[in-house]
Amino acid sequence: MGISYFDIKILMKDIKMKGILDWQSKEVVNIFDETSLWSAPFGRLLLANIPMKKKATVLDIGFGTGFPLIELSQRFGRSSTIYGIDIWDEAILRTEEKIRVLGIQNIKILKQSAEKIPLADDSVDLICSNLGVNNFEHKLAVLQECHRVLKHDGSICITTNPIGTFEALYSLFITAAEFLGLKDAIKNIEANRNHRDHFENIKTYMADEGFILHDKKTDEDVIRFVDALSVFNHSLIRFGFLASWKTFIAEEMQATFFKKVIALIQREIKTQGEFSLKIPILYLVFQKS
Repeated sequence: MGISYFDIKILMKDIKMKGILDWQSKEVVNIFDETSLWSAPFGRLLLANIPMKKKATVLDIGFGTGFPLIELSQRFGRSSTIYGIDIWDEAILRTEEKIRVLGIQNIKILKQSAEKIPLADDSVDLICSNLGVNNFEHKLAVLQECHRVLKHDGSICITTNPIGTFEALYSLFITAAEFLGLKDAIKNIEANRNHRDHFENIKTYMADEGFILHDKKTDEDVIRFVDALSVFNHSLIRFGFLASWKTFIAEEMQATFFKKVIALIQREIKTQGEFSLKIPILYLVFQKS
């Protein structure tokens, strides 16, 4: 059956398009960063594969400065309700500013830990967490809450950077520590490298909390450098990794250790023309059992 002229008039009357965003506006420029370089490849894989439906209730755990929360809200549309839960105060303020400027009305922000989600049992169709699982202090408590609020036929979609992240750099850390005779440092480096989840480990603890694997996709990103010092001066490294890497080494040996690592990186650049940090990307979908 075709759509009548009358039906089209009713439909068009109900459509209220937002105005154009002026790219030269100060407030638009202030919010114009869709996501960080780090989370973008993971979010792209997630957004390309998450199950979609109208009138969905969606929960984004650990949305940070608004990604993928805002993108989810725009893709699922006004018939859906998108909840975002996080405890990062400054990031929440930035997200709220983006929501205001973009005129989004289907997002509800929950300012608290996901260890206690203020939503009813069996009320959520889809839970997403882009790299959030890496940062849960009490992972099992969060997963138990996810199981509680998720509908029986609902899905939980996560992305993570599993073991193998920055493997080339960890290998040079080991080489430098061996050269300097830092036996305790070697143990610390190995422990830090191996703390990341492996697919089979994730599958096991998700099953223990009542989730059955439904889909799996993998990808890889790479960050390339032509200068060794730039590795440690990069904002991503300084923001997310350098503090933990410094704990490998006693404070009095840190300068010597990192100078050696930089020399090893520079040697590889001289041979290969660049130094590459590879990042494995893992996207998993689980359903409530």
